[in-house]
Amino acid sequence: MKTIFAVAMIALSATSFAASKGSSLFLESYYGKLSVVGGKYACTLTNTTGADLDVKRVEFALERRAGKNRDLVSTKSVNSVVYANETTTVVSNASQAFIAHSCKFLAR
Repeated sequence: MKTIFAVAMIALSATSFAASKGSSLFLESYYGKLSVVGGKYACTLTNTTGADLDVKRVEFALERRAGKNRDLVSTKSVNSVVYANETTTVVSNASQAFIAHSCKFLAR
């Protein structure tokens, strides 16, 4: 019984630590609309949730045009609040040398 309790406490501690460090495990995804701004991919989101979104980062799903291991994800750290009914755009560091498939905002 003590072992089960100890394992449960360790799991609870790890979950709490991950949440405090902004782990994507506790973030919700909100898909945005892709566009190109200044030769780089951009992701635009209009917050229609009715609540403020605490956006931590934006992920761009990309593909290399040639070579092995073609799929990759480019992540841009944001750390800003998108208020209800507000629209925001985040420009990635990825150029059109890649093919973009989708983008999503990760927020609380």
